[in-house]
Amino acid sequence: MASTSPRSVLLIVLAVAVAISDAQLQLSETFYDATCPQAASIVQQKVNAFVDADRGLAAALMRLHFHDCFVRGCDGSVLLNSTDTMLTEKEALLNKGSLRGFEQIDEIKMDLECACPGVVSCADILALVARDATAKVGGTSWPVFLGRIDGGASFADEVNSSLPERTDNFTQLVARFARVGLDARDMVILSGNVTSAK
Repeated sequence: MASTSPRSVLLIVLAVAVAISDAQLQLSETFYDATCPQAASIVQQKVNAFVDADRGLAAALMRLHFHDCFVRGCDGSVLLNSTDTMLTEKEALLNKGSLRGFEQIDEIKMDLECACPGVVSCADILALVARDATAKVGGTSWPVFLGRIDGGASFADEVNSSLPERTDNFTQLVARFARVGLDARDMVILSGNVTSAK
């Protein structure tokens, strides 16, 4: 793999991480073919426009998907807003002020709701956006299997106990990544590239 770029390796690892977290679901590349056949093209067009306007947004969108998948699986829970009685993942110490791309995801969701109301999950939007943003900046594309169900719960304390922290030592980092089915090599690749999206 001497000719493989770090970005390509990151994409492979991210795809594996997503596949692990979604292994229990019955996902399909053709999930929306009958109910919203234009879903993938709507997402791709929006992502292309966003990244044309701000190339750095591509890495941020990939990072947003990573943070979503790492905590509760790829369920869109990172997008949920806090309430008066509950802080969500978005407001967690490790996410607040460091994640971006929420407005762009909202805009894509709005376009999809206009085209096919109540059909495409936010979790699937995040997965498609991460793939399309990566491909837009020259990274390797990958098939996105669709049909995820949006999570209805999101808790800030789960972020703080799940996501890797800067203060973690090597052993702690390896343990955190092992909990989601990733090994030490995956950890090194993802840590180096995802943190560069901040």
